[in-house]
Amino acid sequence: MSEENIKIHYDFLFKNGEKKNFIIELDPETLALKSIPNKHYPEWTKLTCSQCPNCPLDVQKYPYCPVAANLSHITEEISLHISYEEVQVIVHTKARDYQREISLQNALRSIFGIIMPTSDCPIMEKLRPMVYNHLPFATGQETAYRVLSMYALAQFFITKKGGKPDLEFKLLEKIYEDVEIVNRAFHLRLVSAGLTDASLNAIGNLNCYAHFTQMALEPEKLGKIESLFSSYFKNPQS
Repeated sequence: MSEENIKIHYDFLFKNGEKKNFIIELDPETLALKSIPNKHYPEWTKLTCSQCPNCPLDVQKYPYCPVAANLSHITEEISLHISYEEVQVIVHTKARDYQREISLQNALRSIFGIIMPTSDCPIMEKLRPMVYNHLPFATGQETAYRVLSMYALAQFFITKKGGKPDLEFKLLEKIYEDVEIVNRAFHLRLVSAGLTDASLNAIGNLNCYAHFTQMALEPEKLGKIESLFSSYFKNPQS
């Protein structure tokens, strides 16, 4: 029997009593987003609309940007709201629920952080393993730690498959440089669509987190957490 799809529910309750519900459904093995087909995607979702300069997708196979297409219904749902509006958010997962009152832009950042890497974007999919243990409302420091842990585990699997691991994390910086290019281009895409600042600022916040993660790779930053692993240095071979 195949596993059930992974479902993450985001419930938004606005101060005026309005409610918005978003259900994200993922394949249990690949974490690929189970997209809901839309017969009338808006013009700004076309692949060629402010296409990312590093996008490797073929427009013949992907007439629409997979990330834009998957985010379009959410951006439309919140189009009348502003970024700093406070909203009560409840996130339901199989393991536990999360609840917080937060600005709309940060609530959207949390959702965008799931949808962007689980869509068919070859650039963003490098971050897909992070969704395995999704952490809503994560801080920049938490995100950076999780990224570094994810990348370290990736190197372990590369080694198991006979590949050469990047133990100095040099290629992680390149991954995040590409992610930042995507975030900036996607911001321009949303601007061209005339969407509200809530969606724009959500992407902007994601880019700030990407920059924060790059900063975490600096030797002085890594040195601050190195002492946490001191117990591993006493008997490295045991």
